[in-house]
Amino acid sequence: MILKTKWFVISLLFIFISSNLAFSQEDTRDYDKLEAQKLTDSVNYFNKKFNQLVIYDYRGTNVFEASLGASTLIGGVEDTSYGMFYKLGYKRLVTDHLLLGLSYNSYNLSYVDIEQDLVSFDFNIEFLALPYDTFSPFLFGGFGYNTLNDFETSAVKLQAGFGFEFIVASKLGLKLFAEYNYSLDDEMDVLINDLEDDSFLRLGFGINLYFGGENQKQKRLKTIPTKIKTNYILPEE
Repeated sequence: MILKTKWFVISLLFIFISSNLAFSQEDTRDYDKLEAQKLTDSVNYFNKKFNQLVIYDYRGTNVFEASLGASTLIGGVEDTSYGMFYKLGYKRLVTDHLLLGLSYNSYNLSYVDIEQDLVSFDFNIEFLALPYDTFSPFLFGGFGYNTLNDFETSAVKLQAGFGFEFIVASKLGLKLFAEYNYSLDDEMDVLINDLEDDSFLRLGFGINLYFGGENQKQKRLKTIPTKIKTNYILPEE
């Protein structure tokens, strides 16, 4: 009887120890998987941050832009024709995707027997869809100050547009764009059309000359761990 009891106790102890060992090994495996996933996530995160630095190779933090194209009245105006349009401007990259810009625009609008040269000073916010690629669509919008080229009469306007940019060399981009403009004032004779606010379209082809960005690149590099062969040195917590 005593022998049977001993074997029973030993069996229970064996089962208990085996179970604990199994649970312990399972916990260890779960912990290892969790740590491995954390490491993988960290590596992927820092890889992404490192790859984003290409924006300073393709582009920069400052942009001089120049464009040439055509402009025309739209919205039911009869006998319209296209006139010349050119643009000079400066833009500043405030995030990887957003730019703020100011531009000087000279353009010609004509319909029936009326033809007038105009000037506008525009402020735009621009969204660059793919800043880490050589090809990117972009959207922009803002407001402007419209005036005749003699600056005697003026009008406030709103504008919005879209386009495509292609980086052909480091810091140099070519672009195509279309811009819709809506005048909020009809004081200028050329824009008066049935006593309504007038709309016009500007189409252009241009270049973006980028510069700057080295300081920002170095600051961002300091936040990315050094990569040695295939191993990453992760920051200490």
